[in-house]
Amino acid sequence: MKKLLFAAIAVLSITFSQAQNNAVKVNPIGIAFGVANAGYEFSVNDKQTVTIAGLYYDRSSISGFGAGAEYRFYFSDTALKGWHAGPSIGYFSLEDEFDNSGSVFNVGGEVGHQWIFGEHFALDVFAGVAVAASKADNLNVNNTTIGLGVSLGYAW
Repeated sequence: MKKLLFAAIAVLSITFSQAQNNAVKVNPIGIAFGVANAGYEFSVNDKQTVTIAGLYYDRSSISGFGAGAEYRFYFSDTALKGWHAGPSIGYFSLEDEFDNSGSVFNVGGEVGHQWIFGEHFALDVFAGVAVAASKADNLNVNNTTIGLGVSLGYAW
């Protein structure tokens, strides 16, 4: 019986210690500009997280899908709250109205600040810079991009 009680206390401790270590977020402002993206952020330790995101792009007769990842270092006492910075990487498969297609890779970094309001509402404001490059006959993307964003989400 003591072993069962100890196991239950251990499981509950782990469960409560995991509070606010995950977040699902979307960028509502991007939708107005033809870019819909959503991501899942999870902590890997007390001050660092990984974000995995998906993206749909439909703007200026170019459309496609993408995926990316970001590693965040939080400068506060806990992950998912406060100032953060870290590297990012992404891949996009794009096509235009003339059936030209290609793949775009980007490598960069972001800085920002994330708040958790109440128990679960997440607000993330961020800015980033990346180098984008493609390798396709009809798609020539080799430049530096700058992005600003606001994400809203649910943290647990």
